[in-house]
Amino acid sequence: MVKQKALIEKRLRRLERALRPLDEKRLSEFEKVRDDPAAFAERFLNFTPLPYQEKILADTSKRIAVRMCRQAGKTTTIAVRAIWYAATHPRTLSLIVAPSLRQSMIMMDRIQGFLNGMKPQDRRVIVDKIQRTVVWFRNGSQMVALPCSPNLLRGYTAHQVLADESAFFRDDEIIFYNVLYPMLATTNGTLIASSTPWATRSVFYQMCMDPKLESTWSRHHVTWRDVVAAGLMTQEFIDEMRQVSPPERFIREFEAEFSEDVDAYVPQELIASCIWTDAWHGLNPRQIYYPFESTPKGLFSVGIDLGEIHDHSVVSVVERWNSRIGLVHCHQFPLKTPYATVIGYVKALSDRFQSIEKILVDATRESYVVKDMQAAGIDQVSPVTFSMQSKQEIANYLKEQMQLKTFALPYDPDVIAELNLEKFELTKDGNIKFYHDEGTHDDRFWSIALAVYASRESEKPTFIPIRKR
Repeated sequence: MVKQKALIEKRLRRLERALRPLDEKRLSEFEKVRDDPAAFAERFLNFTPLPYQEKILADTSKRIAVRMCRQAGKTTTIAVRAIWYAATHPRTLSLIVAPSLRQSMIMMDRIQGFLNGMKPQDRRVIVDKIQRTVVWFRNGSQMVALPCSPNLLRGYTAHQVLADESAFFRDDEIIFYNVLYPMLATTNGTLIASSTPWATRSVFYQMCMDPKLESTWSRHHVTWRDVVAAGLMTQEFIDEMRQVSPPERFIREFEAEFSEDVDAYVPQELIASCIWTDAWHGLNPRQIYYPFESTPKGLFSVGIDLGEIHDHSVVSVVERWNSRIGLVHCHQFPLKTPYATVIGYVKALSDRFQSIEKILVDATRESYVVKDMQAAGIDQVSPVTFSMQSKQEIANYLKEQMQLKTFALPYDPDVIAELNLEKFELTKDGNIKFYHDEGTHDDRFWSIALAVYASRESEKPTFIPIRKR
């Protein structure tokens, strides 16, 4: 009876809210700005767009490709555009699609931040109800956040699709041509694809660069120069980033240009093809990492790359489901973190993650760390000595699993970028020599590679024995 009474009262409150007369003055102000998204943003969202943002907001094209550098306000711009469209186009459906639900929720959080920040009287004019992944508008429009999954996307008929970080969509041709385009067919809807540039062999690259699509796609390109001119970043910051960032990453993230990775051991296209989707193995997909405090049950393997002064220590965990594995945890320690802290972290993980089958540690220079781990009760640990031969074996196994599509990783920009930073060259005797540019780090790469190598079922890993000092 108590639950029934509460439910009836809730429904009565909703009905009363729906029938409550709206503020005529605010309705009149809404009508004045409904055709001007920049004016709408200033009046109702308390947001004044920058010149390049205003161009995107005012673009009436049905196909819009947006390349924006880091910290240019891409998420904010698309969020404002999404709110304006839904509020001024009655009974429409807008979908937010990203490589993972977590990424979609970043956009949805920005949208809901704007809506919750409105004056209550203004919000009553526009918004009906807000939930975690859905927003209902008073005009009958709806906005839904979804991951980049064909299974979850099929069945929708949309009027607007906001494809965020499109360059990182796994199976992007299927997603765009078999799923997103068809859902816009009967509505003559709008598709906005936005992203930081990544692989040149991608649908997003074609949208931005293919001359054949120039008449179809309206293209917006925002670089660090636009952002500095707008006052969001300083020239000094850009100069610093140019010095500390690998050239390819600076070109992609600040020039917002596509760059080739001819000497990268793991190409951009291969990395993008391994981004996790919800339907990857059909069980309990991890689009975000297991938190350190969690106590997940499964079959786990751990890889640890040790570094202290000039390199980072990194702990990576992969989970195995039969023949498939996925990266479920990756923690990079600050420089100069004592090994005792790393050992304590791994000990806590080994106690919480049930069960960890194997832990491989780079003990090339610090063989005593393995003994300290064993003394701390970490029984699954085994040492690895990095040499040209062992590195080639471990890295090749990681790349092989990626090529076979049996390894997946969440959408983590730092991990994605670092996997692509590892370079290689062939020696005269036919071996592979690995290296990375000065000023960059490959600690995540080797930690993940060790974790993947440790997950092998068919045979125990074989390594070069640790050298005696």
